[in-house]
Amino acid sequence: MSRDVVEFRITNLDVHVPGGLPVMWRGYKISTGSLDFSLDDSTGISCGVMNYELGVVSSEFHVLVRFRRFALQLKALGIDAELMAPVHAVLKTEGKILPDHSFNGGLRGSCKVESHKMFSSQDLRIEILPGL
Repeated sequence: MSRDVVEFRITNLDVHVPGGLPVMWRGYKISTGSLDFSLDDSTGISCGVMNYELGVVSSEFHVLVRFRRFALQLKALGIDAELMAPVHAVLKTEGKILPDHSFNGGLRGSCKVESHKMFSSQDLRIEILPGL
């Protein structure tokens, strides 16, 4: 491997999206409430590559997406627990390597979502846009 390429392992991810997402379910528009993203070590190793020759970084995050408030609402209604399970997904991102060797806030990408009892992988799309 070239000295211009650095492989790394992602060991932590803790993202909270307070606004959640609107969901159409059984003809009703409801909110998921806040979403929580964390690493999912059960589906693979989260890792990436920094290519200094090209000035780009790419990464693959194996994540769990939890919607705790929505799950509590469903539980209160007596809905099947499988509908409340976290969503498993693989987030692939890319971005530029910054002068300080970081890429914080500069990644963008999309998730491939595994099948779930409530959401089909075709119906649920997660996109990551670069931060400020």
